[in-house]
Formats: sequence, C-alpha cells, structure tokens
Amino acid sequence: MESLTNYHLNPDTIGIYKACFDTNGSPKRAENIEWQFFKNTEKTGYVDIAFDTEKQKAAAIYAVSCVKFKIGGEVSVGTQSLDTITDVDYRGKGLFINLAKSVYKNAANNGVALVYGFPNGNSIHGFAKKLDWQVLDPVPFLMKPLRSKYFSDRIKFLKWLPNVNLSWSGYTKDKNFSIAEQNHFPEAADALWTKFSKNIPVAVQRDAAYLNWRYVQKPNEHYKIAHCHDAQGHYCGLVVYTVKQKHAGSVAYIMELIYDTDRPKVGKQLLDYAIADIKKHKADCILSWCFAHSPNFGAYKSAAFFDLPEKLRPIELHFGVCTFDEKCAPLTNQRSNWYLSYSDSDTV
Repeated sequence: MESLTNYHLNPDTIGIYKACFDTNGSPKRAENIEWQFFKNTEKTGYVDIAFDTEKQKAAAIYAVSCVKFKIGGEVSVGTQSLDTITDVDYRGKGLFINLAKSVYKNAANNGVALVYGFPNGNSIHGFAKKLDWQVLDPVPFLMKPLRSKYFSDRIKFLKWLPNVNLSWSGYTKDKNFSIAEQNHFPEAADALWTKFSKNIPVAVQRDAAYLNWRYVQKPNEHYKIAHCHDAQGHYCGLVVYTVKQKHAGSVAYIMELIYDTDRPKVGKQLLDYAIADIKKHKADCILSWCFAHSPNFGAYKSAAFFDLPEKLRPIELHFGVCTFDEKCAPLTNQRSNWYLSYSDSDTV
C-alpha cells in the first residue's frame, strides 16, 4: 500500500499508537505505554507503526520491549513480544509479518539476543511458520483451587454445585523467620536472585532494578510484595502476588517467588503467607507459572498446586522464542533451560 509509512514509537507518536488500540477494542493508557517502552530497565523498545498518511491513522503495529536476560553465564539484552495489532481496515495484507521482520532486523543489528513471548491461538501460526520462532509449549500453568466455583462454572454438569471451600491449610509463623510487606525491592534482591538462578540457564534477569520496574513503578496496578528475613536480619526471600476479577471469577496470581533454595522453609513460609492473605480476598483459585525443573517448584507442590489441564486454562497461550544471536540458540531453544513466572506475563 503506497500510502503507508513506517514510524517508530517515540513521545510524539504515542498518540498514534494509543489510538490504534483504542479504536480496535483494546484500549491503552499513555502512561503504561511510556512505562513499557521508555522506562524499562534498558529505557528502550523496538516498535514499528505502519501509518496511513492519507487516512492519518495507524494501519498496524508490532512492538517489543527490552529487558536484561541471563543466558548461560552472561547477561544480554533480550526483548519480549508484546503488542501486535492490525486495524480492521487493513487485515489480510501481511502487515503483521512485515512489521515483525523489520523490528527483529533492527533489534538484531543493535545486539539484542532474542525475542520471546506468549502468542495466543490466533497468532501462533504466524510466529512459528513465518517468523522462525521455536515453540516451547506448553506454558507451565499451575493452579491451587480455593473454592469450587472455578471448576463448576467451567464444567457443565457441575454448575449446580455450591461454591464451597477447597483449601483448609493456613499460615503458621516460623520463629526463625519474619515476613513483612514493603512496596520496594532492596539491593539485597540482587544477591538473592544470583543465588536462586545459579542453575537457571535462561531467564529474564530478576534483579532489584527489574523487580522495582515491574511491580512498583508500573502504573495502574497493585501488587502485594512480601519479604522474608531470618533471625539475624539476612534477606532470604520474596513473594509477589495479586488478586483480580478475571475469567469470570476472582483469580489470584503468584507473580514471583524467589528465595534462598538452601533454605526451603523460606519458600514455604512465603507461599503460605501469600495464600493466607489471598484467602481473605475470597479468591476462587490461585494461578502460577512454574516449570517442574524450576528451583521453586517444590514449594508449589508442597502447597498443593497442580498442573492445570488445558480445558480448564483461562486462555489459550503458547510459549516461544526467536533467537537472533546464534551462539545463544543451543540454550534458548531448549524448554528445559528456561525459568518462567507470571513476571513474564504482560496481561497481569
């Protein structure tokens, strides 16, 4: 289409970006766009906007946001695939694929190691077949049921059941540890992440700078953040969680659980604390993302989380990566090397 011009996202084009999503049923807030692409730990993103100069509107957008990655023993810059949209008047013209290829080329030329993300069922074919993504399915959903409503509302022959309590365990404080809520991540979180991730080959670098950006500085969101110290005052763990009205119910999310894995009681204390608080908000269930090979998987299993069957999952999501730096591919293309949590989700 001769009238289309390629724009990049900058403070002057935020209005164009926002308008495209607003008019196509996915409204955005300007402050969240700024936070995602201009205020992340790398202070940048790669965003292409196909702009129709005749109609003076965006025809399509593809966007990735930068984040530090731990890949093997090195820290690299990676990106997460986030916003993908084609205006209703321009669909079927291949704009999504063309924009994505342009974004990837620009990112790779600037030393970015990879792009990863969670395409939905409508877009996974394009990512896998036309953009050379390595699909690493499935997304590792875990669930802890709290009330029967989550199941009965989704299974026709169970709809008659009352909404009964399914979890009776509570939080028992361990005298060797103290847990306190604070809406900030201290510098000690850096050393905690380094120790927690020592056997994780591939993950977003969850240091204090990232955690503060992701959970403290994000506009229009509220997360509960609890920190654990031992009796000597040493920082030994953190948990982040939230409760939202989503998927036709009250759903809680364990966003992040990081602790000194040499002291598994810390993980149990933090998770029990979060679960007890979540119950006060009458949540129907708790969701988490965690691989069976992740260092905190044992904490989830001991708290009666289980693998969530696909038919009970709230949405269809896929997990994949496209690696630009070939020397990283042997690590990044293997599912067993990754660590994921709801920190990686852009929708919670």
